[in-house]
Amino acid sequence: MHRPLLALALLAVAFAAPAASAAPPKADCTTAYGKTACGYDCVAAYGDVRCADAPWGACLAAYGKVVCGPGGRAARRDMPKATCQAAYGDIACGYGCVAAYGEVRCSADPDGACVAAYGKVTCSGPPERDHGHHDDHDRHHRRDGGGAKQECKSAYGKTACGYACVAAYGDVRCARSPDGVCTAAYGKITCSGD
Repeated sequence: MHRPLLALALLAVAFAAPAASAAPPKADCTTAYGKTACGYDCVAAYGDVRCADAPWGACLAAYGKVVCGPGGRAARRDMPKATCQAAYGDIACGYGCVAAYGEVRCSADPDGACVAAYGKVTCSGPPERDHGHHDDHDRHHRRDGGGAKQECKSAYGKTACGYACVAAYGDVRCARSPDGVCTAAYGKITCSGD
């Protein structure tokens, strides 16, 4: 008779656990080496103490230094946690990080992208906003999982990052907004918003 009650209790705990983890992280303070820093994902190493300034930020210690990022910029509530990557004696924090050709870079935007091509790493930046209209539209699409994700495209010795990228006629171009489009015709690439 106790088994059905135990099964119900375990089921209740299993469904309650995700709700507890959905709470936003709280800022914390860390003290070390005679220094104190407050924020998120704090790291103390190499005589330094640093914290990210936003809940989605990340920190990493490597090569004798501590780096946190991405920087404090306006963000949506469901902002995913950033990551940091260390390579070639440098550290970068953000999204879609890539290390190549002696450098490491990350996009500041969670829907951003980075690519290594032609001897350098190129990353997309935050999407263009049009007086808040795209901001609300993007939030709606991102929550539903249907929003456009930035990309980087390399061809003809060139790299471009953004949306709906097209490579043709010796050029590479991308739209600057999630709703943008690019087309190749008559020997050139035209993107909306140009």
